[in-house]
Amino acid sequence: MLNITAKLQWGLGHKSLKTVYEEAVVPLMTYRAPVWEGAITKNKYLQKLQSDQRLINIKISKAYKTISFEASCVIDGVPPIGLVMDGKLQFYKRKHGLEHSDIICDMTLPVHKWPHPARQVAIMETNEASTYRIERYTDGSKAVGTVGAGVAIYRNKQLTVQRRYKLRGYCSNNQAVQTAVLKALEQLQKMETPTGGRAAIYTDSKVILDSLKNHDIRGYHIGKI
Repeated sequence: MLNITAKLQWGLGHKSLKTVYEEAVVPLMTYRAPVWEGAITKNKYLQKLQSDQRLINIKISKAYKTISFEASCVIDGVPPIGLVMDGKLQFYKRKHGLEHSDIICDMTLPVHKWPHPARQVAIMETNEASTYRIERYTDGSKAVGTVGAGVAIYRNKQLTVQRRYKLRGYCSNNQAVQTAVLKALEQLQKMETPTGGRAAIYTDSKVILDSLKNHDIRGYHIGKI
C-alpha cells in the first residue's frame, strides 16, 4: 500500500510517509515485543525486521534501492528497529518491576496507593522571619548523559549530613531534583529531631513545588515526597 502511494515523482511526501511509519508500522513491528524478546537477540530474526525497515526507509527518502540499512536510517532520521525494540522492552521491564534497579521509573501510582483526600499534605513555603533548626539543601542536574542528585543537611547552621546520588543516564533533570528532595526526607527520618523543632527543604525547582501542590499529579516520586 505504501508502494502505491510513494512513487518517486508523485504521491505522499517525506513527512507524511515518516508519520505513517512511526505511528502505524512501528507499533505493528513491535507488537507484544516482550513475548518474543529472546528471538530478537538472534541476528537472523533481527535482520528480517531490518530488511523490512530498509524498504520502508527507501520509500520515505525516495533513495536508490542499493542504499544500506544504516544509511537509510540516517537519511530518514529514524532509529534502527533494533534500538526501538530494546527501548520498548526496557520500558516494559521497568514499568512492571521485572528488572532490578535502584531508580524506579516515574510512573503513575496505581489508584489503591493514592493518598486519601483527608490526608493530603499541605505544602508551605519557608518564611524568612521563621527559624529552622534543620535546613536541607537539595539539587539535581543532568549533563551529557550524566545525571546526579545531592543533599546537604544543616543542623543549627552546622553541616551534619552530605550525600550524593548517581542516577541512570536516561533519567531526566526533573527526576534528579525529585530524587534529591526525597532523599533529604529519608535522611531526616534517620535524625533525631528536637521537640518543637522545625525543618525546611530548599530547592530551586518551581516545577516540583507546583507538582507537590497539585494533588492531581500521581507520579511515584511526587507521591513518595
